[in-house]
Amino acid sequence: MFNPPLIVQFLENKTYDFRFLLRGDREPGPEIVIVGIDEKSLKQIGRWPWPRATLAELMQQMADQQPAVIGVDVLFSEAELSPDERSLQQIQDVLKQKNVLDDDLTAIFQRLQSQVSPDQLLGKVLLDYGHAVLALGLLMDNQNGKSQELPADALYDFSFMMVKKEAYQRPFLAQRSLLPVDDVLDGVASLGHVFTSYDRDGVIRWEPLYVKMGESEDDELYLPSFGLEIARHYLGLERQRMQLLAGSAVVLDERVMSTDANGRVLINFMGHARTFKTVSAYDVMQGNIDANVLKDKIVMLGLTALGTTDIHVTPYSRIPGVEKQAAVIENILNSNFMVREELTKLLTVAFIFISTLFLVIMLPRTQAWVSAVWQTVLMALYLLGTQYLFVYHRLWVDLLVPVATMILLYTTITGYRFFREEIKSRQIRHMFSSYTTKKVVDQLLENPELALLGGTNREVTVLFSDVRSFTTFCESRTPDQVIASLNEFLSEMTDVIFTWDGTLDKFVGDEIMAFWGAPGKQKNHAVLAFCCSMGMMDKITEMKEDWVRRGLEPLDIGVGLNSGNVVVGNIGCEGKKMDYTIIGDTVNLGARVEAITRNYNDHLIITEFTLESIKPHLVEAEDGTYSITMPQGSFDGVHVRPLEHVKVKGKDKSVMIYEIARDSWGRPKPKV
Repeated sequence: MFNPPLIVQFLENKTYDFRFLLRGDREPGPEIVIVGIDEKSLKQIGRWPWPRATLAELMQQMADQQPAVIGVDVLFSEAELSPDERSLQQIQDVLKQKNVLDDDLTAIFQRLQSQVSPDQLLGKVLLDYGHAVLALGLLMDNQNGKSQELPADALYDFSFMMVKKEAYQRPFLAQRSLLPVDDVLDGVASLGHVFTSYDRDGVIRWEPLYVKMGESEDDELYLPSFGLEIARHYLGLERQRMQLLAGSAVVLDERVMSTDANGRVLINFMGHARTFKTVSAYDVMQGNIDANVLKDKIVMLGLTALGTTDIHVTPYSRIPGVEKQAAVIENILNSNFMVREELTKLLTVAFIFISTLFLVIMLPRTQAWVSAVWQTVLMALYLLGTQYLFVYHRLWVDLLVPVATMILLYTTITGYRFFREEIKSRQIRHMFSSYTTKKVVDQLLENPELALLGGTNREVTVLFSDVRSFTTFCESRTPDQVIASLNEFLSEMTDVIFTWDGTLDKFVGDEIMAFWGAPGKQKNHAVLAFCCSMGMMDKITEMKEDWVRRGLEPLDIGVGLNSGNVVVGNIGCEGKKMDYTIIGDTVNLGARVEAITRNYNDHLIITEFTLESIKPHLVEAEDGTYSITMPQGSFDGVHVRPLEHVKVKGKDKSVMIYEIARDSWGRPKPKV
């Protein structure tokens, strides 16, 4: 049999405990009542252990209420001598030394001792009642090569009479038994072992229904558990009606309790401590309980006081050992042990296979958030399904391995997709970063389909800017001076373009081409482009003043704007050289408008298409100028003047162009 690693077993056990907590407490049947040796009893009667005479009195009070069976979860493996019995023994020893102890005196002493012996007193109460089941202590230490003791003859009377051994069984082996003393043993109806099987974390989840004792087939026997014997007596079944299929099941009349190879069953706990009806042993002794509380019930006598040694840890909490025994009896009577069989393992394997197949097919074909939703839904369904089977069908279906498999699978596939996308992103970044802006690269990473050859129609605003008299400027300076001034100029203008969310298309010598509205859609592309051109003019005005202070010849520029439909995309040879740009009549007109700035000695000219788009954002002042405001900045004192209609090559209809100026740029402009 394959056993998972200890850490997996440990964590799976914890998920099992948590499912109990989610289920909550359940109501036990009325068959079982616990008589607890609680704090009140210890305070009134005295510290534990109590004298056998006190226990005999308690047992008599319980027996008088005519319970169906009494289970005494107390060991009586050592004899107890009362003071009177000890005195009689001393007198008898003295008479024996003087050789005056004859048979008649011996008989008298034995009769007197029986009257004062607490063990015999307790045994007589048990015998008169006739339905008491006592706890049998077992020592399970089989280490260091120690051999087992032979079972006591009395144990054969309390063992399974009908045993069939399965091929695969691993029962717990008892080293030694702790039988009640003979005087007490003579009065019991039966014995049941109280050996407890703890998991590695110290929690009780299983109950061994039998334990094996004896080394050879000739002297071996199988001892039933304490709870099993109490249930048998309560049901009124002879020992012959109880059959053991060692390694697979225990049959109690018509009740079949499946076990694992160790003979264990999963306890279906009621809940936290004090779930069963419990009365104080002191109240029983004082007659302070109703006469019908114990009648015809299974009465369990045991320690329930805090601080006693008989306390166990369950999936719910710490409970007294007598409550654990009561839970086992309740499970036997109602055939409602928890189940963890091969069927549940097949369910686990089937779910792992189906979920793996589903996720392998689904995850690579969906977006990340959709994959996360599918993963969450699948895990939630499994968690709900396992809890449903746990609560309503008492099935322990593994939770850790299937959920961990789903998480690992999701993480692996998502990680693979991430690294694959990262490789694609690096390829795109490497392909485009050498000739386009970071903004365009980021847009392409978000939309990799834009990196393919081809294009789409898009409404944009294009900006062209050119340095005035740049050829003359170059002729009067060294190449280093030209490059230094040009780089300074282009760097500042690029910053302005990026400030206004523009896409820098290219530098052609001293010319700049930029556009708005692609690759990402921008509804206010014309306004952004217009404000950018205003910003460029403000910046070049500042740079002129700085160049003059530094004794350098200033540069001047002209800017043209146009808005309209273009074709945008990657143009070129795939794998060798591509350029993300825009083409069309709108671009040609924008370039021509920029060239016209020289004819009018203007700095900024826009077309009627751009003006129409920005009109809603222009606010007219009292002096007839305009202002425009955007999150990135504002401009006021803007002059707008119509210039002329421009005939575009290949077009029949001419286009109106407008001059844009501010007083800070130079000569004042007339109002429109």
